[in-house]
Amino acid sequence: MKNILLLAVLSFSTAYAGGGEHGGMMLVWKAINTLILVGALYYIIKRWGVQFFENRRKAVTAMVEEAKKAKEESEKALEDAKAKLEEAKMKFTESLKIAEETAKKEREVSLKEANEMAERIKAQAKEAVQVEIKRGENELRRYAVRKALEISEKMIKEKVDSEVEKEIINKTLKALS
Repeated sequence: MKNILLLAVLSFSTAYAGGGEHGGMMLVWKAINTLILVGALYYIIKRWGVQFFENRRKAVTAMVEEAKKAKEESEKALEDAKAKLEEAKMKFTESLKIAEETAKKEREVSLKEANEMAERIKAQAKEAVQVEIKRGENELRRYAVRKALEISEKMIKEKVDSEVEKEIINKTLKALS
């Protein structure tokens, strides 16, 4: 404020020394108007401008602090996410190992079961073949016996007469009774 008064006095004295009554007076009024304008501006700036700029400075400071906090929280969240990612990778690796081991064991069990089943099927097939062979042998024996009987009957009928036949039948009946 002192500077403004000093400036005003200096301009007033310069205007008065500049000459003429009218020219000097006009300059004085211009100086007074300038002083009023500068004083009004000083009053307005002092009253509301300083407050505005102070509030603005505080708001910017608060925003900077908030940004710092947000950055710190983001960095912390990033570190947490990295840690969780590493943990997830480890769990995935472990799960993959377990799955591979389980698959290997299941494959071995399946192969063992398949081999056992194949052996059982082979054994059953051998048994079935043996049964069929025995059945075939029995049928061949029955067939051979039938054929032998047919041939024997034919031969006997040709060589044996009815009295011999009766005698054989009687001997057989006596042997059976």
